[in-house]
Amino acid sequence: MKAQLFKHYKDVPSTLWRWANFTPKEIACKGTGELLINFDAMDKLQDLRELLGVPFSPNSAYRSINHNRSIGGSAKSMHLHGRAFDIPLSKNIGREALKLVSLKCGFTGLGDYDTFVHVDTGSPRHWDLRTKNK
Repeated sequence: MKAQLFKHYKDVPSTLWRWANFTPKEIACKGTGELLINFDAMDKLQDLRELLGVPFSPNSAYRSINHNRSIGGSAKSMHLHGRAFDIPLSKNIGREALKLVSLKCGFTGLGDYDTFVHVDTGSPRHWDLRTKNK
């Protein structure tokens, strides 16, 4: 299904939202409330949640161009296409388990950061921007 853009997450029809463990507000742009739903990526996110068996809310999901620019995001970010999620690490969600399960769910881009793991459906790649590794 083609991605759908909504000017605000409150405009998403409840009949369209099929991801039980997430709300449109959690996936919407934190800066504008705008929401681009990429159905394939959202299905993978729901699979990730179910396989982990642990609740989480992405730190960042879809980002509007202006918000992405304002926070210093990459101009080629998968967040701009609703294809990326930053998943917070916790005592219940470890880094290596999260990465392994993400790959199993079909995520192909993985980025390590100090407090979260970025997952996306872009080209297969991995990067590590943790400060302790520099």
